Amino acid sequence: MQMLWQLFKSFALIGVGAYGGGMVTIPLIQHAIVNRHQWLAFDEMASLLAIAQMTPGPIAVNAATFTGFRIAGFAGAATATLAVVLPCILIMILVAPFMERISRNPHVRQIREGVQIGVLSLILYATWSYGSMAIHNLLELAIGLTAFLLLLLFEGRLHPVFVILAGGVAGLFLLG
Repeated sequence: MQMLWQLFKSFALIGVGAYGGGMVTIPLIQHAIVNRHQWLAFDEMASLLAIAQMTPGPIAVNAATFTGFRIAGFAGAATATLAVVLPCILIMILVAPFMERISRNPHVRQIREGVQIGVLSLILYATWSYGSMAIHNLLELAIGLTAFLLLLLFEGRLHPVFVILAGGVAGLFLLG
């Protein structure tokens, strides 16, 4: 029961901090499950992210389900998954009716702009953290930089799935 409570608290906090989307949750998840509780090792986190990104659904939900199951079986998976989505549901229920009025408040706009900068810092940290786990040599770095440059060059006209598949093909032929 203690472990389920720890899972709930940890993933509820991740759910609260998930403003900004999936990439923002990566450093939050890493902090909770690798640094704080040591439920997974740093290299296991890389595998978790790969699995969470390959399966349908948000990274935070997939990571919560995977980690919860790994730590405490089905009950852990259910607890962690509920915990990570519950804050969002509660915020939507409580804030949605007042959103139009709240969004016109200049202080709220300033807070939102400041939060967006904080979110950007988490996305950059996630990129750095995940990149350091995924890239082990200059060839992998070259594949990653080429994919990034293609995304920049085509500015949204290139479907991300193509970039992922091209990276996989490059890995098959160049890293094997």
